Amino acid sequence: MPIFQHDYGVPSEEELAQMVGAATPHFAFQIRSRVERYAKRLPAGHPRAEELRCQLERLERLGLEGEHAPGRRADLPPRPSLTRPAAPRG
Repeated sequence: MPIFQHDYGVPSEEELAQMVGAATPHFAFQIRSRVERYAKRLPAGHPRAEELRCQLERLERLGLEGEHAPGRRADLPPRPSLTRPAAPRG
């Protein structure tokens, strides 16, 4: 059986945290697809279903909206304009 067809089962909480914890917008949908495959394997009422559902939603938002750094203004002094004033006519 090729490695990409191997069934690894549902990841432990630690494995899931490692997989989704450092997700970036660029890879969010790839990771979401993987988590979704795990979620679909769970039987109805499985205790991990809610956790996987929350991660799926988070990865969806991350992929669509990206990451936003906390709103903070840079504490640098304002810079002068790069445009030169027009030369006087005359």
